[in-house]
Amino acid sequence: MFWTGLATIVTVLTVCHGKDTLELSDEIKEIIQHVHNECVGKTGVAEEDIRNCENGIFKDDKKLKCYMFCLMEEANLVDDDDNVDYDMLVSIIPEEYTDRTTKMIFSCRHLDTPDKDKCQRAFDVHKCSYGKDPEFYFLF
Repeated sequence: MFWTGLATIVTVLTVCHGKDTLELSDEIKEIIQHVHNECVGKTGVAEEDIRNCENGIFKDDKKLKCYMFCLMEEANLVDDDDNVDYDMLVSIIPEEYTDRTTKMIFSCRHLDTPDKDKCQRAFDVHKCSYGKDPEFYFLF
């Protein structure tokens, strides 16, 4: 439960904090690295493709798309039917980021539709989120 809770917080910080300077404890950095490594290992995504997203370059690549879903899955923000719980995501965001994050995420979650596979849905929401607020978007 401890790792799950911290992984959730880390994922939320990743989605909502953006490119501002963020001071993280060594423990949080370790968790970020753990979640990142787990998802890179599961998907085989290239590090360059992850980094490029912060500059608006979203490669049409199944590995990258599934990496984005994996982050949410590792943070336990996904139900048994592979649906992301956006309300839960927003509810655990630090107060100072709630308004901006809610606008960014909720203006894009309509792209998470059941006619697409889970990885494509995650990718579409991430790409849209970048488009809505590129200075605030971040992917680890």
